[in-house]
Amino acid sequence: MADLKISGVERTGEVRRFRDHGKMVLGTAGGMTLGKGMFEPGWRWSEDVKPLAGTDSCQVHHLGYVQAGAMGIRLDDGREFEIHADDLVDIPPGHDAWVVGDETCVMLDASPDATGYATGPAQRVAPYTDDNAAAVRKGYAAFNSGDLETLMSVLAKDCVQHVPGKSQLAGEYKGIDAVLGYYAKLGELTDGTFRPDLIEVHSDGKSHVCAVHQVTATRNGVTRVSRGSLVFTFYGGHATDLLELHSDQAGDDAFFS
Repeated sequence: MADLKISGVERTGEVRRFRDHGKMVLGTAGGMTLGKGMFEPGWRWSEDVKPLAGTDSCQVHHLGYVQAGAMGIRLDDGREFEIHADDLVDIPPGHDAWVVGDETCVMLDASPDATGYATGPAQRVAPYTDDNAAAVRKGYAAFNSGDLETLMSVLAKDCVQHVPGKSQLAGEYKGIDAVLGYYAKLGELTDGTFRPDLIEVHSDGKSHVCAVHQVTATRNGVTRVSRGSLVFTFYGGHATDLLELHSDQAGDDAFFS
């Protein structure tokens, strides 16, 4: 029998103080981890967290909910955004951030990457160079932006994608043209709303990469959000085999029936 696990965030969580202007508290209960950031007026990542992170910009992927206040975000490509209370946000790695106004910005962060936020020098570990994991991240970004050229550069010409289940989409798609045709069908059936957002990438550092994602799509007036993953096998720098895994296969089959 499974146990129910309870843990307080501020009561028992790990406190990580910024150089100035606030802190983040990291709480964990079983499989649930949540970071609660309290960013006081005057806080700026490049001044208050950069000395801890040791990187030019924040490399943490945030999946957050803004409870209070407001924050400005500048991505490494120069684009700027502003987020406010009651906003849900998916902030990619590579950004600076700062508090807007004179109210403390409180944000809850459910990203797996939150465990590495605002860590001190003794906790930092230099990441391995993993070209295959980088290719998977590039491929997801290309899929969601419609960048066909980049997507084709990730896939081998003789790649195979295995689609499980019993829907009209189930089966094996052999060759890059067939795989791209499958992606086009996903777009056709959902009026272009099908979007897999990358949550986490796992790699063996050799030829296998597992990408965990959340899919959002609308079909026949119904919006479905579900989680799944793709297991990639790489050879010669290209993905040769792609195996889909679904957290709710029956639900996904019904959606595409």
